[in-house]
Amino acid sequence: MREVKEAEVRKAEIMDAAKILFHNKGYLSTTTQDIIDEVGISRGLLYYHFKSKEDILFAIVEKHIGPLIAVFKSIANDQTQSAKEKVNSFLDSTMIQESSAMEEDYSLHEAIQLPENTFMMDRINHKLSLAMTSCFSEIIQQGNKEGVFNVKYPKETAVYLMTGYLFVVNSRSFDRDIEKAMNYLKAFKILLSTALGSEDLFEE
Repeated sequence: MREVKEAEVRKAEIMDAAKILFHNKGYLSTTTQDIIDEVGISRGLLYYHFKSKEDILFAIVEKHIGPLIAVFKSIANDQTQSAKEKVNSFLDSTMIQESSAMEEDYSLHEAIQLPENTFMMDRINHKLSLAMTSCFSEIIQQGNKEGVFNVKYPKETAVYLMTGYLFVVNSRSFDRDIEKAMNYLKAFKILLSTALGSEDLFEE
């Protein structure tokens, strides 16, 4: 008799299995049948939870960025940090970290970069951009109040800065080449210092 599990538990199992398969076999080489076999469920049950392989990928990536968005909000709401400290914390939280999860993260990045997943990429970027812009706008406004930033249009400036940053980080120009990534980061820090009117924003 097939084991009956709660919907959220089953969805999580499907997503976990799919993520491993996407990493080991590649997104394009993984089929829905592979996922079905890995989880040990029927095709009907898979499609009860997800419309397609693309739908599973979106759910995985959406779950993946959830903790990052939570970090953005935590930094923006931190009452113990100055605006300058928050800007540095904000950038640190977006940097690629060398960890055991890095290769899995990159396999997801490659999957959503595929031409057929363009709409999905737009949905993910839109969600991330809204969160980043909202949080960074609060940081800029705090800096204005503290007298360390001089930004006439905080919200609008945050939109330009965060949207541009997100576009570069998610482009193929910003891949696993760490040296290239560092150069982009250095350029962005200069841009931030100029836009926020704070020359000592990133003092070593």
